[in-house]
Amino acid sequence: MNKRFIFCFILLLLSLSVKPAASDFKVLVLTERGGQHGGFTDAALAWLEDFGKASGFTFTEVNNTELIDKDFLSAYKVFIQLDYPPYNWTDKAKAAFEQVVFDGTIGWVGLHHATLLGDFDGFPMWNWFSDYMGGIRFQNYIAQTASGKVVVEQPEHPVMKGVSPSFRVTHDEWYTFDRSPRPDVQVLAHVDESTYEPASTIKMGDHPAVWINPRMKARNVYFLMGHHKDLLKNKDFTTMFGNAIRWAAGPANWFPRFRVLVHFNKEVEEAHRQFAYDGIKFFKDMTIGDGLVVDTTSNIADFNSEKLRSYHLVISLNDNPGHTVEQREAFRQYMENGGAWLGFHAAAYNDAGTQWQWFVDFLGGAVFYRNNWPPQSAKLVVDDTSHPVTKGMPASFISPMNEWYQWKPSPRECKNVKVLLSLSAENYPIGFKDTVTDGDFPVVWTRTDYNMLYMNMGHGGRIFVDPTQNYLIYNALRWLMRDRF
Repeated sequence: MNKRFIFCFILLLLSLSVKPAASDFKVLVLTERGGQHGGFTDAALAWLEDFGKASGFTFTEVNNTELIDKDFLSAYKVFIQLDYPPYNWTDKAKAAFEQVVFDGTIGWVGLHHATLLGDFDGFPMWNWFSDYMGGIRFQNYIAQTASGKVVVEQPEHPVMKGVSPSFRVTHDEWYTFDRSPRPDVQVLAHVDESTYEPASTIKMGDHPAVWINPRMKARNVYFLMGHHKDLLKNKDFTTMFGNAIRWAAGPANWFPRFRVLVHFNKEVEEAHRQFAYDGIKFFKDMTIGDGLVVDTTSNIADFNSEKLRSYHLVISLNDNPGHTVEQREAFRQYMENGGAWLGFHAAAYNDAGTQWQWFVDFLGGAVFYRNNWPPQSAKLVVDDTSHPVTKGMPASFISPMNEWYQWKPSPRECKNVKVLLSLSAENYPIGFKDTVTDGDFPVVWTRTDYNMLYMNMGHGGRIFVDPTQNYLIYNALRWLMRDRF
């Protein structure tokens, strides 16, 4: 065989073994053109062109979010937010981005201007994005530009592979925030504020410069740097940037099946506060083993469409899910768009002064009528032993001490309501000061045209002491999240 042919054949094999495919994956780059960041953007795009050819990816540049929806993003493996701010996004783009980050279908790399969080140019702050970045809000920046030493904290992380233990970044605009994101993110590097040139009195104390948010399924990296074109001449930065793109293109992080927002009110009566604190511990304990994420809030202002749509389930422990017209509308939209709700006791309380007809209808027409007093244990009977929420439960059991609400009209009268448990008539009369002697008394039900469940239990500190009742709550949680299993 011709030696020259063999030699060429070997070279061909070698080239095939080391040369990446023409386009192993696609990258979307959202850029901010012109202005003070224009030079950096131009330099970064030129670098991405070369790095992409060497690394086996192609990229598409867009300068606004008009095209962005879930279908558009599905074509890309990595989303690079190249100095584009977190405002002026369309609502469609926001919702799509939140979903793909949570689902892990796209990796994300953000730079500099991506954390310009606040009310800018007439746009309100994107609260979800603020939470994504560690609950921060832009506060200030260091001079016009300043040099500073970046110190690597997590050298073992793939983003930091081959990066010097510390390195200097010149001509950058170092953002400061109203708080350090560190409690809610994993910091990979920080800037040493004592090394600023020129020196500055504007300091955070703890000033992260590179971080990831491991609470999202999508791999994600944020770089505080990104103001001046000279940054693309910094080998440590380009090493990090390249590592971040490759890492973000990898398999999504393992992540719990679903995310829960637990809401409670600190300003209600003591017994309802006690139940809420016990409930928070009960649901937080379920996160052992990372089966679910549980976030808690006592801020009813969190009931807005932007916040709610990032959760699979909302749990209302001791207050109804909306006080203002805007909050109530956000909750209605959440439920009508496929959200899930688990409410306890006072979460369903409503009377003539509540004036939230949609919520009354949502509960099957149930309006508070009366209750027993003082709280006491009661015999509950299972109305439907075949339902997944009551699976494996006895036909009846004694529920711990509680203040039992009775409703008029009974939710059982609504054709879309399925009552699962009721107070046994054997309890009558129940109560000493306030006595209930008769009537239909559902205590657990679902409205079948929504993914919801209401439980009448929720008064005082003994609700979670009974294993049978706890088993019922476990079943309820799993049933509400049945699509995630």
